[in-house]
Amino acid sequence: MTTDEFARLNNLSEKAMNETASRNELKEFNELLDDWNECVEFNLINGLRDQ
Repeated sequence: MTTDEFARLNNLSEKAMNETASRNELKEFNELLDDWNECVEFNLINGLRDQ
């Protein structure tokens, strides 16, 4: 996940919480969240946390 994608994910999450996100933005948020969940950084952080 690139820095820009991560920033976009954060932006969209704020819009979703404030209920100002459009249907397309929610779809994009879900796609970015799926990418984040699969990324190496996420897996490394979880591995360190579980130890």
